[in-house]
Amino acid sequence: MDSENQCTLVNGLFWGDEGKAKAIDVLDEGVNIVARYQGGANAGHTIYIDGEKFVFHQVPSGLLRENTIGAMGAGMVLDLPQLVDEINDINNRGFDTSGRIMVSPRAHVTTILHKQIEKIYEKSLGIGTTLKGIGPTYADKYSRSGLRLGDLMDYKNLKERVGQLIEFHKPLFVYNDAQLPTIAQIIDPLLESFSTVKDWVGDVSAIITDSMKLGKKVLIEGAQGAMLDIDWGTYPYVTSSSTCFSGVAHGLGIDPRLVDNVVGLAKAFTTRVGHGPFPTEIEGEMSERLRGTGENEWDEFGATTGRPRRCGWLDGFVLSMNCKRWGVNKLFLTKMDILDGMEKINICSAYKINGKILRVYPSTLEELEKVEPVYEELSGWENSRSAKTFDDLPENARYYIKRVEQLAGCPIGWVSTGPNRSETIIR
Repeated sequence: MDSENQCTLVNGLFWGDEGKAKAIDVLDEGVNIVARYQGGANAGHTIYIDGEKFVFHQVPSGLLRENTIGAMGAGMVLDLPQLVDEINDINNRGFDTSGRIMVSPRAHVTTILHKQIEKIYEKSLGIGTTLKGIGPTYADKYSRSGLRLGDLMDYKNLKERVGQLIEFHKPLFVYNDAQLPTIAQIIDPLLESFSTVKDWVGDVSAIITDSMKLGKKVLIEGAQGAMLDIDWGTYPYVTSSSTCFSGVAHGLGIDPRLVDNVVGLAKAFTTRVGHGPFPTEIEGEMSERLRGTGENEWDEFGATTGRPRRCGWLDGFVLSMNCKRWGVNKLFLTKMDILDGMEKINICSAYKINGKILRVYPSTLEELEKVEPVYEELSGWENSRSAKTFDDLPENARYYIKRVEQLAGCPIGWVSTGPNRSETIIR
């Protein structure tokens, strides 16, 4: 994290999987708090330290730094049994998290009921969700019938609320001939996990604001990506929360003006998991070349679902739009090394429909289906992974980076040339 910045937001600019955890791990040195503000167990953030792999779904990635607090805000939806498992795994692998976790009592709780609801909806809608119950949990939140972490402190009230929730969703299960879970099946795993989680409950909003008044540094970790934002993504093939800068204020309960630096994440190529528009998607041998076989841990298969990711050329139109829309100050470019050895590499610099260049990103699926990417063809390079500085990179790789900067309208501050923390060029 730059020394002059006190509060940095790290946000993916595409459809997720841009390498946010790697970026957080590089940027969080000297940071006091790393905070998550939205999403839940549908996230998959992977870090490699000295070749050892760590996968986080709900826990802020910064917990691997000694003395850093991991905060989970009110905008998150929490799978409590999985959260406890994640923390236990971190502790068992030599990272003591004692006194370094804080969870907002206002965060909503995902249950077995929500997961079953999502399975029912996925059969008919085919959005391509992770089946972690995220959408139904957020739906209950906004229909004012959801369960919050603080509700688990009162068993009598909790039992009554869960009973009401079952009745509310009963018609859906009856119509689809599905088995409703019982009150006990919903409550018991929550209470078992809450016996551990209750020691972590605290006012996330206050600790972030008060810490910053004392000069402490905060890193805010986004999940999913800008093109999966509920309002600004490729609706309806999106997640159920505000993934971008707009979600920070209400997800953490802080003044958004405290964020004085926005780092945007982009891969050197573009990927997407699940269904939905993807204008620069490519198929066949080149797509498989970008994806990998799955033999390597960093190949393009979902950290949460294991599904193969769809692959395509870097979408400079999306990059430019989101850098402007979300006030990105610097870019963190990941997976440069995956392009090593290619003779030619394409970058999409614009969209057109019926021969007309677009000035704004289409807002409907119907328009996106008509989009034709406008490509620029660049010469490839042999080896970027051995480079330790920007000047060490092959000439064509340096040109590629400069062209990406031109399209984005902002500088690239970091270039990742491999999965490990040490394989990062800092400019």
